Amino acid sequence: MTLPLRVNVAPERADASPGDNLQFDVTVRNASDIVEHYGVELLGLPDGATVRTEPEVAKLRPAESGTLIVKVNLPVQPPAPAGTYVVGALVRSKYRHDVSRCVEVPIELASVEAITLRTTPEVVTGGGSGQYSLEVSNGGNAPVRLYLTATDPERRVSAVFQPGWLDLPPGTTARALLDVSAPVPWNKEKQRQLTLAATPDLPGATPITGTATFVQQPRIASKFIKIAGIAAGVVVLAAAIAVPTLLTKTKDEPDPAAGQQPAVVPTAAAPATQQSAAAPPAQAPSAAAPPAQPSAAAPTSAAAATTTTAPPAGRGAREVDLTTPPPGAVASDFFRNDGFLVSADPNAIVVAGCENARSAAVVDDPTGKFMTSALPDDPTRCHEVPLLIDFLQDTPAGAIQVVPLTPNTLTMEVTFRDLSRQTVTNLTVPADQGAAKGGIDQVLLKSSIGPVAVTKLRLAPLT
Repeated sequence: MTLPLRVNVAPERADASPGDNLQFDVTVRNASDIVEHYGVELLGLPDGATVRTEPEVAKLRPAESGTLIVKVNLPVQPPAPAGTYVVGALVRSKYRHDVSRCVEVPIELASVEAITLRTTPEVVTGGGSGQYSLEVSNGGNAPVRLYLTATDPERRVSAVFQPGWLDLPPGTTARALLDVSAPVPWNKEKQRQLTLAATPDLPGATPITGTATFVQQPRIASKFIKIAGIAAGVVVLAAAIAVPTLLTKTKDEPDPAAGQQPAVVPTAAAPATQQSAAAPPAQAPSAAAPPAQPSAAAPTSAAAATTTTAPPAGRGAREVDLTTPPPGAVASDFFRNDGFLVSADPNAIVVAGCENARSAAVVDDPTGKFMTSALPDDPTRCHEVPLLIDFLQDTPAGAIQVVPLTPNTLTMEVTFRDLSRQTVTNLTVPADQGAAKGGIDQVLLKSSIGPVAVTKLRLAPLT
């Protein structure tokens, strides 16, 4: 049976990309014996595509041919999924729907990449570690797997992504966490520039890059303020000693105009029997001098009452009770007048849920009262995180001994001023070893079982 119409489409196939404009010439021949009106439509185009036909209807007499121009516009955003679309060019009579014919035209839609990467925050300021959040979006038209990397020019930064790669269907967004760490600078702020990359899992693919900045505060600079505070305290103490002495001496000076003899004020350090109101005038200056001695000696006696000389032996050895603060979180500079700072170091040993445990705390429970590590806002958690005792820059310890709550449960990693490190199981560094290495800079206390729990710190200065 002869078909009542014949259809040809040119071109017979097409390659395209999102946003392209395509044109097809559809030629129709009326094979019937009557006049027909023919229209054409394209079936199976990608979502969002638009079609315009010129003319909309071809009026053909028997055995007459005509051409309809079909213009197709493919969407840019959102792009249609990549792949092969088998489009049907359907030509049929406007009045006799049983008179029709469909010709298939393959359209190959290419894949396009539109990956975006955003880092929050762009700048992180900290000490040895920091954290970023990465948001990666796939605005292309094909699924993609992206591998995440971070590098710095000096290759000093260690980077860990969670997760290490992302699978993104078209039009989706996913997030990943980036933890970075690097050696803490000693005396100068360090800005480390990071280059972040999301590389598609395709041969020869070009990575999508972003940047972030890791600003590290120096160890020494952070201690200068505390050292200045100690110096200010020393000045105030000196003034407190000198002013009463000066006032006492002034009071004891004789009044030459009245011929007054100097008055002698007995003190605890200079008994009244040592002075006499009848002393010869020539001896008055020496009689008034002793009051300066008890004023200077009083603070020394008071200071000695607050500490107890304990091992390790040595000049100026003392014992510090680490449970002095009230129960709860302890400020890192609570013991700065004793020459050291206290905090926790969650980067030394990974404890789940304790990534932000950077505080020390005092705990008072049935097992006893002790200092340990904890979260700043929850002193009851994260006691297994290592505890850091950091000596001030200008006052390194010469010898130390840490007293744990329970014997044989802790080890101590000692960092000396010469940058050497040593693990100590008896929690003691003798004076000769400390002196040989330039003094003790810091100690990190780790628990082999249970919480890090300490009660006292015995130390001697570097001599």
